Order: sequence, then C-alpha cells, then structure tokens
Amino acid sequence: MTTFPSFKLRFVLLAVGTVAAVLSLFLGTEIDPATPVAAGEPKKGFIDVTEAMGLKEMSGGTAAWGDFDNDGWVDLCVGGQVWRNEKGKKFVKVADLPGSAIWGDFDNDGYLDLFCYETGRLFRNIKGTKFEEVKILPKLPTRVCLGATWGDFNGDGFLDLYLGGYEIWPDKEYPDIILMSEKGERFVETWRQTRILRARGVTAADFDEDGHLDVFVSNYRLQPNLLWKNDGKGKFTDVAHAYGAAGNQKLGAYGHTIGSAWGDLDNDGHLDLFVGNFSHPPDYQDRSQFLRNKGPKGKWHFEDMTKTANLRWQESYASPTLGDYDNDGLLDLYFTTVYAGDKSVLYRNLGKWKFEEIKASAGITPALTYQAAWADFDNDGQLDLVTGGRLFRNPGTKNHWLKVHLEGSGKVNRAAIGAQVRLRLGDQTLTRQVEGATGQGNQNDLTIHFGLGNHKDPVKLEIRWTDGTRQELETPVDCTITVKRAEGK
Repeated sequence: MTTFPSFKLRFVLLAVGTVAAVLSLFLGTEIDPATPVAAGEPKKGFIDVTEAMGLKEMSGGTAAWGDFDNDGWVDLCVGGQVWRNEKGKKFVKVADLPGSAIWGDFDNDGYLDLFCYETGRLFRNIKGTKFEEVKILPKLPTRVCLGATWGDFNGDGFLDLYLGGYEIWPDKEYPDIILMSEKGERFVETWRQTRILRARGVTAADFDEDGHLDVFVSNYRLQPNLLWKNDGKGKFTDVAHAYGAAGNQKLGAYGHTIGSAWGDLDNDGHLDLFVGNFSHPPDYQDRSQFLRNKGPKGKWHFEDMTKTANLRWQESYASPTLGDYDNDGLLDLYFTTVYAGDKSVLYRNLGKWKFEEIKASAGITPALTYQAAWADFDNDGQLDLVTGGRLFRNPGTKNHWLKVHLEGSGKVNRAAIGAQVRLRLGDQTLTRQVEGATGQGNQNDLTIHFGLGNHKDPVKLEIRWTDGTRQELETPVDCTITVKRAEGK
C-alpha cells in the first residue's frame, strides 16, 4: 500500500531577503547566504572556466558528479581523478583512482563511494576525507567494461551493480553481470549473461512505474539493445523487442549504440529514452532514436519520435546527456562525437518533440570525447557541463529553478538512486530521477534539477521513493531543498 510518511525538510536558499526571513521564522529552516540568483536579461554562450577553476590537468575520461564530502558543493570524478569543489571557486585534486568511476553509497553511511568499473575495483569514502579500497567484490569475469550502473534491484535498501561487458576486438567478448549487495558487507554475482553482446553504456530507470528499477543496455556492433524489466527481486526479463526499444532491425542488423539517457522529454510524467547511435553511412544502421514512453495507456511501450525531433545525422555520435540548461522546464540534449570532422552538439528542446540545434553549441568547444555530464557546480541554479576535459560554466537565464536533494533510509538506499520526483506546472508534469549512470560511463549530479521558466510561485512535489512510498510537499522556488526519508518507514 502506498503511504505518505512524515519527512524532514531543509531549505538551502540561494537568495536573500524577505522570503528567506519568512521561511526561517515559520519553518525553522537553515539559510545559506550563498550566491544570489542572477538577474537581468538572458545571456548567451557557455564559458570555459577550466583553468580558472584549477582543472587544467583534468583527465578527458568519463565524468561523474557527486558531493563526496557533504558540504553542499558537488565534486567531480573524471577518469579516476577525484576533484573537490571549494565552494564553487576552484577544484582541488584529492585522489587518483584506477579508472573511470560512478558514485553510490554502497554501505549507507551517508558518504558517496566510488566503483571504478573500468578496473572492477570499489573504494569506500572515509567520512569525506579519503578513499580506501575495499575488497568485497567477487572475481569478475568481465575484464573490459565501458559502463555500469548502481541501483537497488532487489529492494533491500542497498545498492547493487549492473556491469556491461565489452570486447577485445575482434576475438574476445565479455558478459554483462549483476552483483548483488549483501547489506553492504560484500557483493555476490547473481547473474551472468549467456548470450553475450557488446555493451557500452548502461543506465537504469523505473520506466514502467511499478516501483522496481529497470535497466537499459546500449549494445555496439549492430546488435540489439536490451531493456531489462525487473520483477522487484532482482530477476530481469528482456522486453526490448516487445516494447519497441531494441532498435530498428534492417538487413539483419541494428545499430552501434554507445550511450543512452532516460528523461521526461515531453513533460507527461513518464520517463522517455534517448538512444545514442554511432552509425556509418548505410541507412540500414540505426540512427539515434528519440523514444516516447506511452505510459500506462500504452502499456509502457515506446513510440519512435525520431523523425519529429529531426536530429542532424553525424557518423560518430557517442555519449548523450540530458539536462535543462536554459531552465525553461524542458530537458535539452548534449551529444558528443568521436571522429575528426564531426562536432558535439547541443539541442534545445522546444516542446512537442521538436528540437533546435544551437549553433556552435552555445560556446561549448570540446575535443572529440565520450565525456558529458551536467551539474550546477557553483550553486547558481544553472546547469554547467563537463565535456572533453573542459568545464563550461552556464551564465544562465532569468528563468526560475529548483533543486532537490534526496536522502534515503530504511528500505531506500541512502543516496536515493532510482527515486523519482514529480513537479506539476499547469497541465504538465515534470519528472526527474536520481541516476546511477547516464550515457557511456558518465553520471550527472545526484541532486535533481528542475527548470521552471517564468513560474515564480511555490510548487508542489511528489517524491516516489524506491520502496513504493510517496511524499508530497510544497516548496518555494529558486532554492535547493533536502528531503530526508523518514526513519523506520
């Protein structure tokens, strides 16, 4: 049965004045006198702040954002380098780990840990001060891995891992595997792929809203993609063909999918899917796809909206990431490339499955790369981007915004990975989730971000925790709120 438990709510306002004072008086909130929201006319063009932020030596490997020291400023792990965010003013490197990694609190101690999927090694965060390897993983059969995702697949409140297996071309291939957590004390292999495909990106979402986290696997070499539907106990069934998500088979082939991204692209309250396909000129190879989730009326099947979206074809598209960079309430697309002559692109979502290419990518000038992840590193409410070994600051618009940081407890993992938040605006329902991974091996900030356009009044939220319970609350905008899952629920 769905319940609405009590919750603790903390506001970290990025504005000052009457509103903050009133909230402090009546709600007992904590006020953070951080950078005020920028006013004035919308500005154009991202700004390369790599050197200014101390990131000149940043790796070009895949990137993951996460606040590992719980100071409210999101940190960065890129290519195994861990960079601490010094209150949005600079980054300082604090660790060098063996390979690209993703953030997840595997032991539920309140500090984000790192799984280096490239090397199959796990590092515990010691109270936000350092990282120590913990050897609680079994011997892994997957020696080449380009993507993995965290997620609580059996509903016990602890994060598990899905690892994608890739190849040593042309002779060797490796299986996907699932590692289940035993209360954060160790991991055991519970499933190994028998029909081995060549996975690249792995990303998870409860796309059918049954309370169980499902997994989408992007497969390369003209192979079908996989959509694993979870029964809630960690048993998965591939429904990609039946639900319209495997790809468009022509001449016996599919596409070269490198990375994919979940997101509510049409604000109907359901998570859609962008499938990022590298493809050579022959048209039998799948181009990138925009797949609309048809929701309960369509039995959670997907409708191909690619022709309407009208994405310009390039041969070497690689890793996509979704984020509302202009805070208009619609998720936009940034998509990298890896061949000389091609260019990474930024597409603005115009609504109704129409997308507009932003010429010269609004000042984003990365090298050829698989790196792409969004986060608001300076806490001004505008999503910034790391890509191609560069950090690009978003100067923003005057549109309103809201950020929501979730903390789980009980049967909900502490990092709340897999939880969803819905926000109602007029006749639209904006849906966002806490992601365990996106694209090929990247990870956006675990703090959920909403752009709200010109809406300045308080908004109502519905939080859907991973154990099926829900919470409702009302909050002012242009601030960050932290919602803690009630203990013992």
